[in-house]
Amino acid sequence: MSSTLPAEVLYGINTIYCVRCEDRLMQCRIKGKVLGRQKREGRSYNPIAPGDRVAVIPDPLSTREGLIVEVLERKSSLTRWNKKGRATQVLAANADLAVCVSSPGSPPFRPRFIDRLAVAAEAGGLEPVVVLNKADLPCPSEIRERLEHYKRMGYRVLTCSARSGEGIVALREALQGKTAVLVGQSGVGKSSILNSMSPALQLKVGELSQKHDRGSHTTNYSSLLLIEGDLRIIDTPGVRELELAEILPEEVGFHFRDFTPHSSGCEFQPCLHAGEPGCAVVRAVERGEIHADRYESYLRIVRELQDSERQGRG
Repeated sequence: MSSTLPAEVLYGINTIYCVRCEDRLMQCRIKGKVLGRQKREGRSYNPIAPGDRVAVIPDPLSTREGLIVEVLERKSSLTRWNKKGRATQVLAANADLAVCVSSPGSPPFRPRFIDRLAVAAEAGGLEPVVVLNKADLPCPSEIRERLEHYKRMGYRVLTCSARSGEGIVALREALQGKTAVLVGQSGVGKSSILNSMSPALQLKVGELSQKHDRGSHTTNYSSLLLIEGDLRIIDTPGVRELELAEILPEEVGFHFRDFTPHSSGCEFQPCLHAGEPGCAVVRAVERGEIHADRYESYLRIVRELQDSERQGRG
């Protein structure tokens, strides 16, 4: 059997994966036993994701083709529940940062989307980062207040404008030397930000739908982009809904940082903070120490995961 070489997955389309192996790019298929092991360990929408480190056997007849025979252990993964595939989908593997790109309008700012991504990121071993693009547009005071709230909780919050260039240098510096996965709704400007960082990418930028105030998908699949200046960014398709996967309802509260100073004071332990008597988190909400919308965001996630458990969703 031929010896294997280490490689990194850049992207996959159907059953063909583009990997970087030593100093060249290769197109690889997956060996059957790799898929079989994935199925035994738990059904996944995609057995391999951008950022995965793999072992490949080069094709003896072509230096540009090969076979993936092993997926190495991941240090982190950003996952979601894929409704269409009825399975967990890995958006990115081995990333350091999960960057939630939002905008003050067109499409509208959605703090509950940010909350969900923060939970998914921390549960998967990534650091959440909040980025508000389109800083050249008017920003309502309630959005500025929510961003300050994320800062007080310890999240890194950055603002930028892909159109004017404002904040792009600071964002680039924040991502430098890390592997970052960009996630956001269609139309928030992920591709525009990447083009602003590296014009050579020439990524397609979509138009907003005036009827629905949201963007169209311009990125069809996740892809690890290796950009000059030590930037490693996994670009993902626009996500309209982010359903969590591989997390239990009772674990969600650990990823709501504003709950931490209060949760130890709950009369009953463990406390789900969802109607139990003597809940210190609920009292903190009533006193205004925890943002009421953040608490409602938490409850929606917990109920959604409880429903999933009842339905036997894996």
